[in-house]
Amino acid sequence: MIFKTALLQKGARTLNSCLAFFIPHSFLLALLFTFVAYLMGIFLAYQGPFDMVKFWVGGFWNFLAFSMQMVLMILAGFSVASIPAGQKILRWLAAIPKTPRTGIMFMIALVAAFSWLHWGIGIVAGAFLAREMGRRIPNIDYPLLVASAYIGMCAGTFGAFAHEPLAISQAGHTLEKAIGIIPLAQTSFSTMALSGFALGTISVIILMGMICPKEADVVPPDPENLKRFEEEDLAELTSLIAEKELKQRGRIPLGVWLEHSRWPVWLISIMGFSYIVYWFYGRGFDLNLNILNFVLLFLAISLHGTPMRFLKSMERSGRPVFGIIVQFPFYAGIQGMMASSGLAAILFKWFVASSTAATYPLWVFLDAVLVNFFVPTSEAIWEIQGPLVIKAAQDLGAAIPRAINAFTAGEVIGNLIQPFWAIPLLGICGLSIRDIMGYCLLTFLLLSSVWIFCVAFLPI
Repeated sequence: MIFKTALLQKGARTLNSCLAFFIPHSFLLALLFTFVAYLMGIFLAYQGPFDMVKFWVGGFWNFLAFSMQMVLMILAGFSVASIPAGQKILRWLAAIPKTPRTGIMFMIALVAAFSWLHWGIGIVAGAFLAREMGRRIPNIDYPLLVASAYIGMCAGTFGAFAHEPLAISQAGHTLEKAIGIIPLAQTSFSTMALSGFALGTISVIILMGMICPKEADVVPPDPENLKRFEEEDLAELTSLIAEKELKQRGRIPLGVWLEHSRWPVWLISIMGFSYIVYWFYGRGFDLNLNILNFVLLFLAISLHGTPMRFLKSMERSGRPVFGIIVQFPFYAGIQGMMASSGLAAILFKWFVASSTAATYPLWVFLDAVLVNFFVPTSEAIWEIQGPLVIKAAQDLGAAIPRAINAFTAGEVIGNLIQPFWAIPLLGICGLSIRDIMGYCLLTFLLLSSVWIFCVAFLPI
């Protein structure tokens, strides 16, 4: 058993090192996916070369609103994590596991649970907890730890607020005439989906615990990253001390006094939190990205106490978001090419051409994994391929909820080998996608096996 574990550890490290040699920065991957989609549009969809350019440019700015949501989520989350109370909570959580192996397993379990509640919570919690645990747990393998945060997020994202099940459970959705309203009891809260989440999460916890390396093979955090993390932690305390010194000087300009006064924060916080109470009192635990960002933003404003301390914390939080700002438009452009050229429909027809009602979930899962490389957001991929998934299921006599669950599982688990959703995590933790892709590929294969079994054989 010890020999097999050592062999598995060595194999995982070798796989990660080999992939790290070939994989470039995630921005280069976005460009590569752009070129591949462009050529497929010409040679498979028979579109003109400049037509594909127009499709690309036509979609290039479609993620502006979503990009702003993601940027604000990272900035506000970073700001909340930087306050003394936020740092204490992170340190308390980081102190729970006592060894590197339990740290890896704890990370996956906790982030998967948060992600099941909402993927946005998983991204924020996983990123900052990974950064903290990398500093606090001796001899922990930092790339494996960061990979565990991403793996936990992907393992738990098919949860309470998964996009596809949530969309078709609401009156007035775009496919209501074809399939009616399908309750969450048949999708996110079905035996199939809950079993996939539980079995998948347990499986990757066991696997990642087994491949946790010995002390001699550990890759620690880069000293430059550790220095940056410490400076960012101290910056909040420095800002607080500077503000106290400013107030002790005596008379200061009115504008400066307002910047360092608490009452503007109190007033705006009363407005913000009154709406937050109204939202959850009236709707229950109805969590979307806008209200999540709203909560994070007003937590950041109120907990920093004064406008200037809040602004300084947001300024310091800017480093991790440049990847989102630069790369998201390119993925939007790829989506434009996939949708407008007809490529998404062509790929789907290839996958399901020889399907039967029994094998349809398998092919839908694999199609979602492939298309997710080029269209990595749930809303966009469902908009492009959702009608095709439903039409083919009806033609084959396959169960509609089973097909939707298979598609959702495929695009969610496919995120493990697509760097799009790892961009915020990597920016916060100071790593590149090449540092974690081998571990992500390994767990992708395991989670795919678990979910294919669940969507193909378990009852709805």
